[in-house]
Amino acid sequence: MRDLPRNNILILMAVALTLIGCNRQMVYSHYESISTEGWERGDGKSYVVPIREDGTYAEEVGIRSTRIYPFMNLALIVSQEAVQSGIHRTDTLYIDLTDEEGRADGEGISYRQVSVPAATIRLQAGDSLRVNIRHYMYKECLPGITDVGFCMTKVGE
Repeated sequence: MRDLPRNNILILMAVALTLIGCNRQMVYSHYESISTEGWERGDGKSYVVPIREDGTYAEEVGIRSTRIYPFMNLALIVSQEAVQSGIHRTDTLYIDLTDEEGRADGEGISYRQVSVPAATIRLQAGDSLRVNIRHYMYKECLPGITDVGFCMTKVGE
């Protein structure tokens, strides 16, 4: 009988996580690999996301890096075009990859993965969202960035 309150708490937590998960639906998640020689400024990573239903979508950019990345942060240019709706937008993202003491942010052992919100966008069924992500650092080739990802979730309305 002592375990009954503990079991109730676990059940409530499971139900809460299920309800939260139902409010956001992953519609796209893909990572593109970067050359082991480094990420060239002109080597933008492109993603095409077909939109199946009207809605508001939250976008996220993910970066995987190793210890040889020489900077504390990363500046990115994220360009988007929604074919059919005619939406064009370009955003600059600044991602902290280490804290002020130089400790890596993110999760992972052999590499670190950091994901940051990029934008929220309203799209229509039949749209095709084309996204291009490139770095905007002063150094032409960035060592230590291994993958760049783009994810979208449909936000409950």
